[in-house]
This record gives sequence, structure tokens and C-alpha cells, in this order.
Amino acid sequence: MSYFVDKMIEQWLSETDCASLPGAGKPLSLDEYFSWPEDQRVGLSLLKNAGFVPPEVELLREISRLNDAIAACKQDQDRALLRKQLQEEEVKLNLSIERSRQRRSR
Repeated sequence: MSYFVDKMIEQWLSETDCASLPGAGKPLSLDEYFSWPEDQRVGLSLLKNAGFVPPEVELLREISRLNDAIAACKQDQDRALLRKQLQEEEVKLNLSIERSRQRRSR
């Protein structure tokens, strides 16, 4: 099977202009990959390559969006509601980070 895959790669390389690929000619950096917890590396790598991000990143984006909405908000009642939502998202983020730390320390 390995020979078959090697043959397919060689054929693809001969038919494709590899200079136009993203990152062509640059060294491959695996620092980010090896900074992830060992038991999550493959899964996170697959998700990243598919365009998905970890839940913590989504929470950080939502926190940023809420901060911007609070800054732009003119109504005190609406601002209070946004602040409450912001606190909830920050708690979710902190809990998620704490769970990750506990898993790593096991």
C-alpha cells in the first residue's frame, strides 16, 4: 500500500505546479502542533485544517464581539444585558481553560 501511495504522490507532484502552493519554499513549523496536548494533537490538527477552531477561540471571538457591542451601546438597559452575556461567556471560557489544565496534569 505504501508503494501505491508513494506512486500517487509522485504522479501528483509531476502534474502540479508546487511553487504555487501556500508555504512553498518555506520551512515547515511544527511548534504549534507540538504545543497542543499529546492526546488532542491529531484531532485539533484535523479540525484546524478543515477550518474549525477550538471552542476557546470561539468564546474569545464572542467575548470580543460583546465588548465591542458594549462600547457602542447607548441604552443602559441594553448595556446591562450585554454585560451579563459577557460575564457568562467569560465564565464559560475560564471553565474550559481550567478543564484543559486539569486534563493535562493527569
